[in-house]
Order: sequence, then C-alpha cells, then structure tokens
Amino acid sequence: MDSIIHMLREASIVVNNGFRVQPNDVATVLADGERMLEAQALAGSAAAAGADVILIDITQHVIKGLLSPGIPEPPRNISNAVTNSDVVIIKTNIDYAHRFAHTDTVRKAVDNMAKIASVEEGLGTWGLTAQDIETVHQRTIKLVEAFRGADKIHVTTRKGSDFTLSIKGRPPLLVTPIREKGVMMGPMPLWGEVAYAAIEDSANGTIICDGVMNFVAPFGVNTPITLKVKDGRVTEILGGEEADKLKKILERADKDANVVAEFSIGSGHLEKFGTLSEKGKYGTIHIALGDNHHAYPGGKNVSKYHIDATIRYPTVEVDGRCLIREGEWTF
Repeated sequence: MDSIIHMLREASIVVNNGFRVQPNDVATVLADGERMLEAQALAGSAAAAGADVILIDITQHVIKGLLSPGIPEPPRNISNAVTNSDVVIIKTNIDYAHRFAHTDTVRKAVDNMAKIASVEEGLGTWGLTAQDIETVHQRTIKLVEAFRGADKIHVTTRKGSDFTLSIKGRPPLLVTPIREKGVMMGPMPLWGEVAYAAIEDSANGTIICDGVMNFVAPFGVNTPITLKVKDGRVTEILGGEEADKLKKILERADKDANVVAEFSIGSGHLEKFGTLSEKGKYGTIHIALGDNHHAYPGGKNVSKYHIDATIRYPTVEVDGRCLIREGEWTF
C-alpha cells in the first residue's frame, strides 16, 4: 500500500534540489485523483520549504485530455493559477502532462519566468539521490556542447530507420531535473533531454518508431511504426494497429500535424523502457510530429497536435561526425 512517508524523501529532493523552491514562492500543484497522494507529498514539501502552496485537483480536465489526442488547453481558472505562480508542479498522467507542456498556458507561465515541470511516475520508488539530479544535469550540458553549431542530422538504426533533417540555427532546449525560471516545461526528476525544433521542411527518409508514442502507444509499440517522410512531412504510415491509429489521428488533424517538428536526445540514466519517460532515457532519441512553435526555440510550425515517438539504439551522425553509435555516445 502506498504511504506518503515513503514518498516524502524523494518529494523533498524534487522540491529542494530540482525546483529549488524558495521561501515566499507562490507554488501551484496540479494533480489528478490517481496521483493525489504523490501530489500531497510534493505540496507538503514545498510548504516546508516556505512556499505559499495551493493544490488543485484537475481530474476532470485530465480525463477530457486523455480522450483526445490534441493539446489539452486548460480552462481559464486553471490557466490563471498556472500563469500567476512562481513554481508550477504537474502531478498527473504523464501522457496528459507531456501534451499540456505545449499549451498557451504553459507558454505564458514560462514568459512570466515561472519554474514549471511535470513530475514523473513512481515518486518514492526511484531510489533517487541529489547526486542523480546533478549527474543528469551535467550530462545534458555535455550533450548540448557536442551538438553546438549542428546542421545536418543523419539517423540510422538496425531496424531500418534512415533519415536526415536539419537543426541549423535552432537553439537547444535543455530539459534537466534542475528547473530554471523561464525555461520551458519538461518532465523531472529522472529525465534528461536536449530538444531542437527541426527545420520544418528538412526531414527526408524513413523513420522507424520502435519505442513509445504518446497517445498512440504509451507503453511501447507492438509493431514498429514506419513513417515515410519527404520535405518535412509524413507521406506514408506503415505497420500494425497502432500505425492505423496514428493514420486516423492525422487524417482528422489540422494540416500541419504531419510535420516532423522536433529532434531530441535522451540523457537520463534512471528511466525505463516501455514508459513514456523513455523519451528522456540515455540510448534513445525521439522525433515529434506537429507543433514546435510553443515549446521549442525557433520553431515555426503551429498545430493543435504534438505526437512524440522514440527510436531506440540509434546511430546519429552530425555534419558527418558520428556522435552516437547504436545508442552509445562517442564524444
């Protein structure tokens, strides 16, 4: 049986080492009913750090968001609480939280210099230490340096991925467990990631998604999904039932939902395969279809959809240099 006592040690690390909550911070915790005990541990830890805390149950909005594949813009009452806080902690279903990060509400909170992140599943079970947070943070900074000035990205895998895209001139988005003011929302505390808005018409080739895909396959695909891509847009989708599900989503979506809009590299060592958190795991990369305007520096594609998909054990060449070989960093 879950106990808040088991959660408090890691909740304290999240609040004090990740969010670095300060006395008199205005802190808002958004939670759904299934994760309310974890949310209470986080809210209590923030209060103990001296913050003025409110915990809001947004279960009904989370359910609504889970029944639709789009970006779940919250109603005004939730939005006002988020955009007027110094610290925003999201403790909801992780699929919902990932798409919530692409809302106008989060964009406004970031512009208002909030610290904002979703807390991953399993608080109290990770064996998390303060050193883990620092390790992922430093590793992610190293990754940014390795990709500095990058233009052409070439990805291949043993399962058949073979595609190119460009990130020329696009600044990196660092997602680390240490949350900074005015930095776009991401998951934490295990997560590490460097994300780029792909040049919108640059992707070409074959993308084999063999990991997770939010909304479509949140626990991992049963049959890999093959995306044929030309000049930045998906032109063909092949695979099994999950591929058919993605086809139906894109057929009903806006015209720019099929754009390859994001290229990201995972850097976390405690993440697990078969969860949506594998997108932040060392040894994976992920691409996303749809919106890159709200969350990624320099992104120009506007869509009501953002669909992430992981690729496991990739080989990544950057301007002709191999920086990742079958998931292992070579720099």
